[in-house]
Amino acid sequence: MVRNRNSLTIKGQAATEFLVTYGWAILLVLVIMAILYSSIFKPEFYVAERCDIGPGITCDNFYLNKTSAGLNFTLYAHNSMGFDINITSINFTLEDRINNKKYSKQIGPFTKVIQDRDSFNTSLIFEVDNLQSVAPGTLYSIFFTIKFKNNEISSPPEHVTAGVINIRVA
Repeated sequence: MVRNRNSLTIKGQAATEFLVTYGWAILLVLVIMAILYSSIFKPEFYVAERCDIGPGITCDNFYLNKTSAGLNFTLYAHNSMGFDINITSINFTLEDRINNKKYSKQIGPFTKVIQDRDSFNTSLIFEVDNLQSVAPGTLYSIFFTIKFKNNEISSPPEHVTAGVINIRVA
């Protein structure tokens, strides 16, 4: 039986085209998987830094940076209650979503009178586990409560306002 040399060439060309076509498809699937695995498609990538708090106290600015002692957090806010307030304590809880840990800090009890429309700030350090693994851009949630009294009323009841800050390490 005599084989036609031309048909072997055509079969070889068809096999090569088949492998090249599916090779590109496999390469495309691998590239798409790499993009999906990267940070651009993780939900944390789309979470904006923001401060949500109950009415009456407004967040002006906030930041979180890494120091040798831990994560240094600073909150700048102001009183927009319409009356002077006496802040008695502030509780903060930093939530580490990666390690599923929470770190709490309380400032107070103290007496800090804030006039209407005046600003105040507070700063503290969260002593987190494995500080070396904290990278810039890591997203944290900080939950907080502010206990205060109306400073213009004698024997006022204590009020609590709560908030949450989504923040990235600078």
